[in-house]
Amino acid sequence: MAFSGSSDDFDLRSRTRSGDSAVRYQLQAEEQIQRILVTFKDNSAPRSASQPPVEQRMKDRMSSAASQASAGKVLGLSYLRAVSGGSHVYLTDRALDRPAMQSVIQALAQDPAIESVSIDERMVPHAFSPNDPAFVNNTQWQLKAPTTDLGAANFAGAWNRVTPASSPVSGDNVVVAVLDSGYRPHADLAPNLYAGYDFISTDPVGLYTSSLVTANDGDGRDSSAWDPGDGNTLSANCELSNSSWHGTRIAGIVAAVTDNASGMAGTAYKAKVLPVRVLGVCGGYISDVVDAMRWAAGIAVSGLATNPNPSKVINLSLGGNGNCDSRYQSAINEVRATKKTTVVASTGNEGSNTAITQPANCQNVIAVTAHRADGSSPAFANVGAGTTISAPGVSIYSTSNTGTQAPLADTFQSANGTSFSAPMVSSVAAMLYQIKPGITPDEVTSRLTNSVRSFPVSTYCSGNYLCGAGLLDADAAVALTLADDAPYATASASQNTEVARGTTVTLTGIAGVGANSNGLATVEWTQVSGPAVTISNAAGNVATILTPANSNDNNLVFRFRATTLAPAAKTADSYVAIRMVSAPAASTSSSGGGGGSLEWLSLAFLATLTVLAGLGMPRSGKKVT
Repeated sequence: MAFSGSSDDFDLRSRTRSGDSAVRYQLQAEEQIQRILVTFKDNSAPRSASQPPVEQRMKDRMSSAASQASAGKVLGLSYLRAVSGGSHVYLTDRALDRPAMQSVIQALAQDPAIESVSIDERMVPHAFSPNDPAFVNNTQWQLKAPTTDLGAANFAGAWNRVTPASSPVSGDNVVVAVLDSGYRPHADLAPNLYAGYDFISTDPVGLYTSSLVTANDGDGRDSSAWDPGDGNTLSANCELSNSSWHGTRIAGIVAAVTDNASGMAGTAYKAKVLPVRVLGVCGGYISDVVDAMRWAAGIAVSGLATNPNPSKVINLSLGGNGNCDSRYQSAINEVRATKKTTVVASTGNEGSNTAITQPANCQNVIAVTAHRADGSSPAFANVGAGTTISAPGVSIYSTSNTGTQAPLADTFQSANGTSFSAPMVSSVAAMLYQIKPGITPDEVTSRLTNSVRSFPVSTYCSGNYLCGAGLLDADAAVALTLADDAPYATASASQNTEVARGTTVTLTGIAGVGANSNGLATVEWTQVSGPAVTISNAAGNVATILTPANSNDNNLVFRFRATTLAPAAKTADSYVAIRMVSAPAASTSSSGGGGGSLEWLSLAFLATLTVLAGLGMPRSGKKVT
């Protein structure tokens, strides 16, 4: 169950925050200048640092003009280097303020041999600081640098970098599929939305008061992903609830229209969201979700036209009980292998210290838990074996709707939950696809996890491998991908939850290098936590271990490390946790075929303060490392 809660219930952020500066670098008020650019009309310009007679005459003439123009303040010019396009850089023998240097420039410009002369101006980044009110007033605390709030994800830093194609890092035109409750055409979101599709099929006859309870739109699957509301007013169907507008919230976190002096800023503000409706009243079905995953990635689904806007990132802010269903795993493997699509899922909000929900507990998924503004783990956020990374998940502001059941007016609301952490990770993944269009899901995962900041010392998740690699840092992930000189590594286990004692487990590591790296040197498996076991083939990509027959610790953690060749060797790490049980757990997944499992993917809002009590507080108690 992927719960979310309204910020009206409580506000954990009481201190004042200062805004980011509009300009990253400020030049000194009394700037000192020493470099000038010169282009000559003929070939008498210097071609190297050596000075043939004609070049010496040009230098002398320029030095004389400079000295005269500056009333003796400049005694000469020295040659620095040639510039492409036939220009050259000269240095005055001392730094001048701007008015004095302008006098030198004007005097040199009178020389008939000179075509043009100008100051070799210093360039600075144009810092992008959105003017959206929620960003400016720090309601969107999670987007800022982690100077005031340790848990902030530093999107503002990432936005001020540029891709190899000289475009601002923004997720520009990368498609993020949001498989959720559909969307409302919110004014601060609609321009960044594709049409999408509604994958909610009819309910089994007799299960509810109608075969269209889940769909709530009068029909089954159709081409409209609009959200009619997922609230329930009949207790015979499921728990009573108001509509969540959950899909609209998730979409807004990713791609709300940004820098329009209205509303909020999106995290990947130029990405495109593909809304795919899979959740309605009382939740949704695995069978619908896996069809939607394939369609969203551009894979053919029987009876449907191929998606014209295939996604590179699939966001699943949903979940249900049990270990990963085989249908989920098959769909995840297919979209990754055939379309190089990254799958991101929230871990759930049941407050578990040991287990996360499916599909987050499937292999090859980026499983995202939540943290607070101070970087600590809130009590509601599930952690456990399979958790990949943590992202902000408390008081997350986004696009919504005022309707309690049916849709009414656009609005904005804050809420809590791992559901709202996952789209931030999806947004950074979109940025990485923009920077490097050919990037693989394994490399995306590695760049995200090898750029994290550590959980704050003395918090529950500090040093706790079940909480994931650390705190999401968008700017660091972008910088690591732009450099592209480090290795990447991802690790997985053939079983990682509810593993019986005395079981052989296969550890699989995938490693590679960036385009600017000097090559891969070694890979290595090491154990970092739990009762000691022997690792067979520890120096290879595929290793095996035998879980211990008896121990007081139920968790094993292994690190897979890739190292590049010397000199300047770099490393990338990936961790995999294995949770053991005394005996194999009984499967909770349906074994039936055809229509898929009837296990619900529940999605509900925490409605009252009683239910929310303690959810925003930091997790406490013994941590499992």
